[in-house]
Amino acid sequence: MSLAGPLIAANKVVVFGWVKCPYCVKVKALLDTLTKEVSYVYVDTAENGEAIHQEIIKATGHETVPAVFINGKLIGGFSDTNALHEQGKLLELLA
Repeated sequence: MSLAGPLIAANKVVVFGWVKCPYCVKVKALLDTLTKEVSYVYVDTAENGEAIHQEIIKATGHETVPAVFINGKLIGGFSDTNALHEQGKLLELLA
């Protein structure tokens, strides 16, 4: 991933989403309560945003937003991230 890869590698947590996506807003609210180490990339407004989104789809098969990466690994979307939180596993990943 030539566009998204450096962002994912340089940040502990990266969320690729859309500005007004309700699930992107929810995942941001959740993560912001747990860590300050989150980089948000809004692919609907970012330069090369659609190319980044297509690159993520091609590399991971994850077609929807948000796409949450922690420690370089795709966690999934809001439901996946929230499920990890409810299981007590999200804080472990963020530590």
